[in-house]
Amino acid sequence: MAPHDLLRVFETMPGHVAVLRAAPGFPVVAMSRSLQAMSSDPGNVVGRPLFELFPESEQSGGSIEALQASFERAVRSRAPDHHEQRFDIADRATGRFEERYWLVVNTPVLDDDGAVEYILHQSEDAATGRRHGSMAILDAMTEGVFTLDRQWRFSYVNPEAHRILRAEPGSLVGAVIWERFPGSRNSAFSEHYRRTMHERVATTFTGFYPGLEGWYEVTVYPAPEGISVYFRDVTARVLAEQDRERLAAESEHQRRVYETALDNTPDFVYVFGTDHRAIYANQALLRVWGVDDVRGRTWLDLGYEQWHADLHDRELAEVIATRAPIRGEIPFTGTNGRRIYDYIFAPVFDASGAVVAVAGTTRDITERQAAEQIIHEHAQRLAEADRAKDHFLATLSHELRNPLAPMRYGLEILRASTEPGGQQARIHSMMERQVDHLVRLVDDLMEVSRITRGTLSLQVEPVLLAEVVDSAVEASRPVIDAGQHSLVLDLPAMPVVVHGDRVRMAQILGNLLNNAARYSAPGGSIVLRARVAGDELTLSVIDSGVGMEQAEIPRLFEMFSRGEHTRASHQGGLGIGLALARRLAVLHGGSLDAVSDGPGTGSTFSLVLPLQGTGASPSFPSDDPDTTRLGLRVLLADDDADVGGSLAEALRLSGAEVHLFDNGGDALARFDTVDPHVAILDIGMPHLSGYEVARALRRHGVRTPLIALTGWGQAQDRERAFASGFDHHLVKPVAMPMLVDLLASIEGAARAAPSPGARHDTVAAPATGA
Repeated sequence: MAPHDLLRVFETMPGHVAVLRAAPGFPVVAMSRSLQAMSSDPGNVVGRPLFELFPESEQSGGSIEALQASFERAVRSRAPDHHEQRFDIADRATGRFEERYWLVVNTPVLDDDGAVEYILHQSEDAATGRRHGSMAILDAMTEGVFTLDRQWRFSYVNPEAHRILRAEPGSLVGAVIWERFPGSRNSAFSEHYRRTMHERVATTFTGFYPGLEGWYEVTVYPAPEGISVYFRDVTARVLAEQDRERLAAESEHQRRVYETALDNTPDFVYVFGTDHRAIYANQALLRVWGVDDVRGRTWLDLGYEQWHADLHDRELAEVIATRAPIRGEIPFTGTNGRRIYDYIFAPVFDASGAVVAVAGTTRDITERQAAEQIIHEHAQRLAEADRAKDHFLATLSHELRNPLAPMRYGLEILRASTEPGGQQARIHSMMERQVDHLVRLVDDLMEVSRITRGTLSLQVEPVLLAEVVDSAVEASRPVIDAGQHSLVLDLPAMPVVVHGDRVRMAQILGNLLNNAARYSAPGGSIVLRARVAGDELTLSVIDSGVGMEQAEIPRLFEMFSRGEHTRASHQGGLGIGLALARRLAVLHGGSLDAVSDGPGTGSTFSLVLPLQGTGASPSFPSDDPDTTRLGLRVLLADDDADVGGSLAEALRLSGAEVHLFDNGGDALARFDTVDPHVAILDIGMPHLSGYEVARALRRHGVRTPLIALTGWGQAQDRERAFASGFDHHLVKPVAMPMLVDLLASIEGAARAAPSPGARHDTVAAPATGA
């Protein structure tokens, strides 16, 4: 690339970037516009030594030496050099230098012989870099925070600071504080800000700002670019402190009113002097202590054990010293037996602000703690039950996937020997759809927690309404026929295209048809009606069944609810169908509701779906078998003879050479003999699990692609498979087109890759089952 081309590229780059020649003076080859703008001669930088464009200020002596040392380290090490330093920038208009701090990365660029030819110099304002990392924290703080640069300009203001200072968000940055808040110029605020700015020491103070008529508690810290100010509005607290004098002067009548109120509260109220002797206790506490008067008594005098008295004496001393309340919880044995108490000690101030006593309140929390313990134990039991439920569902899903796998593979084998377009082909397609439907239902079992949280994802595509209805009716036909019900389909004459998940929409309609069939007397009638109005499709399932009360309808759509006992007592099911159907309808952007005129009048369930994106065309499942032909040698290991045998036969029909083993030990021992292009391994096999086989192969340097084919499909199962050395994790029963496509991609990648030589060391089965 020509030098002027390189300059043109780097001029447009964001940030402060330059390309320097690794030669004395480090002349400039290219530089971004933002960095040129800070130089002494913008627009005339190419070929000039870097430090001629960026001279050193007297206040930052040694900054050129530090930067040059970084360049030299990068040249010597031939590796990027990261460092942070001060390098002041001159203002061309005034000639004055502005103090600046930078985060610098210098990266060497090597020529064809490996020598350092250029240095890529990147710099970022240190204050900006630090701010990026802390901005989210500062923005979320409940304190007001702002920073001032050395010209007293706001450089950052968090949302709470804008609120306290009654300023519009974003209106303060860039403004000079003395101009924006003139009342602070000759005040305690100015004194402390200037002290921290010049002496670089933190200060804390409380001051009154007349412009906002408020008191503020402020802490000021030195920062690289100036100062950082943390503050909060304490006007209410200060005014409360000012009220103490008035409260201390209350009349005897008011004091008696307060004592009457305190004596009639079930909580214990008491006051101790700064000498740790009691001044006052209300009647509830006097009864527990078993005394009539507490004045002048210590904790020991009141019957406390030595350790207990020492604890409270330390707490009283802490409250007096820190002027802040403390809270604790402790057991105590008194006239009421052994009880648990929660208490607070708080300082009492006089008019001058000095601590003159410590007031305390104590509450008996024995029963509350017992209740909390019961709740905690109950929560633990619920958590254990939830874990057991998750384990049960995962195990159930695994056990259901295994018999589904040979059914899917067997259908694939039957399709290969069936003439396309005939009755058998249509039957095979129907069976495949139903197996797919079962697989999706098993997936739902696996993700019950996901269903209850409403986080199901949809596979949205344009679908013909008639196709969805056919699938739903096909799935519900056994229940309808078992009840000897008549089913009438009232659909629009013109094709209707819906954008949604084909299987999920069929699942909604199937649930509604099943519900209608189950809650109708034998020989009942069911109507499935579809109507298009504007941009909405309404699907109604109308039955002549038992009907329901109006108050019962909302509970029908709750998880695990099956309506009133009189309606549901003769029906099976878990009460998931309608709840899941409504959630799926909402995920589609629609709704599902029900109406009934009462018991014995039948019910109508209406599904409303939006019609949108009608420009797309629906997809149709193909009845033609996959034409992809494989030329791979496959090692397949599965201890289930039905699963392994059917999958092996299906793969052979696709052209693969398959070597089948029924346990992990034989698969590992015969691996070298088979020398497969890819290995498909079940996980739960005898002798050696799939995980152990994969780990053993990877330990011996085998790079053959490994595919885990298992009934365990949770996230942790995938992570464990990948950690053991598998390249792919598929869940039974895998769709044959997807598996064939994966194998074809592996075959294509192997053909495109150069020959790596020896593939692995000799693999031998370990002597033990580990």
